[in-house]
Amino acid sequence: MCLGVRVNREKIGNLMVLLASEMPPLYHTKLIKLLYLIDEKAVKEHGVPVTWLDYKVWQYGPVAPEIYFIRDNGSVFSEFIHAEKEGAKTVITPVASFNDDRFSEYELELIHRIISEYKTATSEQLVQITHEKDSLWDQTKTENNIDFSSPVANISNCSIDLSRLIEKDEIKKDNYEGAKEMMYFRLPINDFYL
Repeated sequence: MCLGVRVNREKIGNLMVLLASEMPPLYHTKLIKLLYLIDEKAVKEHGVPVTWLDYKVWQYGPVAPEIYFIRDNGSVFSEFIHAEKEGAKTVITPVASFNDDRFSEYELELIHRIISEYKTATSEQLVQITHEKDSLWDQTKTENNIDFSSPVANISNCSIDLSRLIEKDEIKKDNYEGAKEMMYFRLPINDFYL
């Protein structure tokens, strides 16, 4: 389980509740892309992602495996959302009320901007956005020689480093590193020994 989920499970769960409440029907792929776009925008603007999810280079763009696998029973987010198969798609619905306790005013404003910008976008459109030439997904895929031409090779374990978005901005880099360090202080003590 990635650092973001270990430390921010409730925050991520509530973010998914908000997205599912504001954008019905919220399809699984769209949820995955929205979470990435929220984190990407937050890093670009202030240097700190909202969720700290670990996005991997998969065939259809950046994917946080913990979010991809919410379709499975026993998801760590089952108290927040429900994923139900509807034909070929999976629909995400909230099973809890949104709680904004763990969000800053800036994060809530950013999330609502993303909702407004992408509310009517399809999953396919969001996949195209995250696949754009020179996107972090594209750069990471190219640099690591990841080839998705085989029908069975559609995932990788290669992480996308969001801090690359701010590598020329010392203030945002400091924000990122300081916030990441604080994440480790929020881990339960026995997580240090995993």
